[in-house]
Amino acid sequence: MIALDAMGGDRAPNITVRGALSAARRGIVIGLFGDKDILEAELFKADPAWEKLPLSIIPCLQTIGMDEEPSRMVMRKKDSSLVRAVQAVADGQATAIVSAGNSGAALVAGTLLLGRVDGIERPALGMMLPVRQGHLFCADLGATTDCKPEYLEQFALMGHVYLKQRLGYKQPRIALLANGHEAYKGSILVKKSYELLEKRSDITFVGNLEARDIFQGKADVLVCDGFAGNIMLKTAQGTMQEMFIRIKQEIDASLWYKIIFFCGRGIFDRFKTDYNYRDQGFAPMLGLRHLLLVAHGCSSEHAITNALICADQLVKEQFLAKYNRELASYINQPMPLSQTGYSDNLRFS
Repeated sequence: MIALDAMGGDRAPNITVRGALSAARRGIVIGLFGDKDILEAELFKADPAWEKLPLSIIPCLQTIGMDEEPSRMVMRKKDSSLVRAVQAVADGQATAIVSAGNSGAALVAGTLLLGRVDGIERPALGMMLPVRQGHLFCADLGATTDCKPEYLEQFALMGHVYLKQRLGYKQPRIALLANGHEAYKGSILVKKSYELLEKRSDITFVGNLEARDIFQGKADVLVCDGFAGNIMLKTAQGTMQEMFIRIKQEIDASLWYKIIFFCGRGIFDRFKTDYNYRDQGFAPMLGLRHLLLVAHGCSSEHAITNALICADQLVKEQFLAKYNRELASYINQPMPLSQTGYSDNLRFS
């Protein structure tokens, strides 16, 4: 069963329920965590025959809001849809979690209840961004905002192993996000991280990468702290969104532009599909012992469905167990097979 934080997100529970229904129609077993009455009403409204699908409701009395302080709310709201969903995986009742809710709370709950891979100091959110040719895997995009150089070194290893495991890369090119390509550019954090990565012989470090160059395909993995990474991601998303709005305004203002747009609509549609973060945006929380996918707060129904399908596929492939074993080997602390599940003492009573 995939645990879905059905109350999490800017458009929950309407969008989360509809996304779950779409995934359940494909045979994916899903547990909806949230207010039972509200979820039942949404389910019957969207599909009166929903009870025939592999869906179940796990009642929760609380919800962690998008604007609430993560650490405090995770500890206070133990009966929230997010915490209960994470706890279900920790207890072996579910195999993965999907949440479009408070990402900070997802990080806190995931770290406390699921535990980190041996040797990993901080988890990281990693996501693929479309670039000129292929994709760029970025980490961290918001999980750990205050970082040490050692954290960024581990983020680089997370991205290295992820591309090897998921896309078959032999030696992914790893770059650091900085304000210049020269080795002496960047903050103290970036400079010290540069030194650490440059010394490693088991990865391909290509140096610094400026934000203006991230879409040019010069690297396969982009490493940054969660603060800079989240700003970079949202700046790119906002720029794309504004660009689409401006293009539409220009098209609507002229019959000639409408004709041109109609002739080239296929190109525009492909471009919009690649950069529509409401449909594409979900990221794995790397460094945890169980699978946690964090979707964008304003995710569409399609994005929730995609996240649930991805979670189901990764579970069936036993991806995380393989990934975590290889990741642990890179940080010189191999993790036995028996430790791929939850074994931390930190948990809620």
